[in-house]
Amino acid sequence: MNWDTLRGTLEAACEQPVTAELAERAIEAAEIVAAAAGEPQDELPYETREWVETHGVPEPDLVELAYRAMKRVATSDDSGRLNDLRFRLGDIAAA
Repeated sequence: MNWDTLRGTLEAACEQPVTAELAERAIEAAEIVAAAAGEPQDELPYETREWVETHGVPEPDLVELAYRAMKRVATSDDSGRLNDLRFRLGDIAAA
């Protein structure tokens, strides 16, 4: 995993029809971006935390891409479970 693979997943979520599999991959990628930018989820997996700690802060355009991808994924998700992630990414993008 690297920034380019995360970007590719998030771009796909913005450009392609959102399937359940793509949505899950995009959510995982966006969680990594949010964590690396200083807004991790409460229960970040150890492997993800370790990756984040060794790869630094993402570029602002990647944070914006993650935010746009989650807005798109959220339109296909009726449970509202993405609101926290969207708000965290929005806070980062606005900073």
